[in-house]
Amino acid sequence: MRARTVRRRTNLRNIWKQARKTLKGQFLTFASTLFILSLVAGLLITQALRQASTDLDMIANGSVPSIDAAQAMSQYIEDIDAKAADYLAAASLTEQTPCSIIGSTRNPGNLTGHDCDQLNIDAELILANKQLYIAIHNVTYPGERTALQRITAGLEEYSNDIAIEEHEYGLAASQTDPHDEHLQKAYQAYLAATNVLNVRITKPPTLDANNTPVYDEATLPNCNIEGRSIAANDWPLGSLQENIDCLSSINKGYLDAAYTDTMNFLGITTALLSLLCLVLCGLLVFVLLRMILLTHRLVNPGLTLATLTAFVVSFVVLTNFIGMSGRHGAFGLMVKDAYESVYDSTLLKRYATAANADESRWLIAVDFSDQAEIQRWQQDWDTNRTHVNALIAQAVGNRTWPEEDQPLANIQSHWKIYTDIDPQIRALAMKTTNPARIHDAETLSTGKSNDNFSAFTDAVDRLGQANRGYYSRTYTLTNAAVLHNILLSSMLFPLIGLLTVWGIARRLKDF
Repeated sequence: MRARTVRRRTNLRNIWKQARKTLKGQFLTFASTLFILSLVAGLLITQALRQASTDLDMIANGSVPSIDAAQAMSQYIEDIDAKAADYLAAASLTEQTPCSIIGSTRNPGNLTGHDCDQLNIDAELILANKQLYIAIHNVTYPGERTALQRITAGLEEYSNDIAIEEHEYGLAASQTDPHDEHLQKAYQAYLAATNVLNVRITKPPTLDANNTPVYDEATLPNCNIEGRSIAANDWPLGSLQENIDCLSSINKGYLDAAYTDTMNFLGITTALLSLLCLVLCGLLVFVLLRMILLTHRLVNPGLTLATLTAFVVSFVVLTNFIGMSGRHGAFGLMVKDAYESVYDSTLLKRYATAANADESRWLIAVDFSDQAEIQRWQQDWDTNRTHVNALIAQAVGNRTWPEEDQPLANIQSHWKIYTDIDPQIRALAMKTTNPARIHDAETLSTGKSNDNFSAFTDAVDRLGQANRGYYSRTYTLTNAAVLHNILLSSMLFPLIGLLTVWGIARRLKDF
């Protein structure tokens, strides 16, 4: 046994000696090293590209659809709430004008503002439920399931209250008299709906024997909205809007974390892979030149092809990694430049719609002489207007593409006109000497004011579409490049190793 061990050690020493001191042994060592190095490079680069592809997919298909769905739900419900207020207050407006249905190409013809509001309320409830369906089928992160259960409960309750409002309105003997019994009940149903939206979902979650809420998820995250943190035990018991905001916040948090992790990963990976490719290409050049000098043959097909292929594929792959890395790389352009602007556009439209709803809610409160609601919606208007002004300034500061210039100009001009009209509406509504004060205020609100608000939201939509276009194009091109380079790396790096072995093996007879 000992003799066999001694012979094995002697054979290893001979092999090492031959590898060091004979040209044939040296080139066999080079061939083995380069073959292994090529396989390792191909494996590491392919894995890195697959990770980049996974991160890209997580950003585009994990977080973004749920954020979009949450923001769209919020937008629809705020608009419904504005129209539900106008539904009561605008009954005296009998003039018929062209009516368009949100989210539909249907043309109902000329209708009163009241009748057009009813059609749009029904249409937007359907659209809100469609967005809820999308979000339910895209649950990815902790907390989403609970948020969606509460949103479902809240939206059902909100829809029921709006249906009661419409039913009681239909029973009113005088639909312009705020003292009518059924009109009072319609107003109370509207207040109930608004409180579900803005204060609390009345229907509680499932409770255990100790009256403690029970959720399908073991743990819930805290929710961050507008810089404030809401405890995990509190936000599911909040309003419909709060739960929608938490759904968006959860996904936005994971989107931001995925972006940060991806940036760190790409930075480190690009540096390490650059070093690996440099070593591989440098060693191939060294072996090729040494082979030429020793064999006096200028052309070695295998080694020459291996070296050229290594340089080309290394350049292509590393260019792809460099193109994805950094704040101004593909991920930065997609997430920070394009999608952040899309997100800010949706927030801008959401807060503006909430402000527009506040104006309508304030008007209906004035009509029903509800002082508490008058003060409430005046304060909410001031808050939402401040949000909108800040978001407009942020959008202007974040301007990246030339396609944003005209929408940004339109946003600023129409918002100014819209907010300048608001004091006129309030002045008309508060002119107690005028028996038609609510009629006149509603005429201005649903006419010139709404026309400018529609122009404003159209400009916001165009701003979002411009950035969404860049986001989608960047995602498509980046994803295609990553998939292409996965295929390229998995095939060409092993080929480099095989060509190297073949090129050296053909010349071993010369040594």
